Amino acid sequence: MNDLLEKYWNGNTTLSDEQVLRDYFSSENVTPEHEVYRSLFQTFELEQLEEEGSFDAFAKVKHKETLENRANRRTWKGLAIAAGFALLMTVGGNYYNQQTQPDLGTYETPEEARAAAMDMLELVSSKFNKGRQNMAPINTLDNKTAAVFNLK
Repeated sequence: MNDLLEKYWNGNTTLSDEQVLRDYFSSENVTPEHEVYRSLFQTFELEQLEEEGSFDAFAKVKHKETLENRANRRTWKGLAIAAGFALLMTVGGNYYNQQTQPDLGTYETPEEARAAAMDMLELVSSKFNKGRQNMAPINTLDNKTAAVFNLK
């Protein structure tokens, strides 16, 4: 067995010699002096099993691609839902605006239109003046503050 190991280390073994070594190290009859080589030959046997088809060198890359594809699909689904919602809101908003536009009406004569405009302006003016009356205490306070600090 030592001669066969020596041939193996020198690279001069045949396939049948290497099979004898594998069989020897996988058996229970390994001598204590050769026990250190047992794990090496068992590793070779595991690598051979992986080479026969159970090992996939691109497994991590494929897994990463599927995760990226899944994330990409989620993004596109979210965008499609958002686009559909925006389209629905646009169409619904336009339909609502068409249905609820008030009829502002028209006046038969320019005098009627002028009278209506004057009524609206008087309403706005009265509301504005009412707001100014509520501001009177602030004007008084502003004048007194200016007098105290000699701002005017």
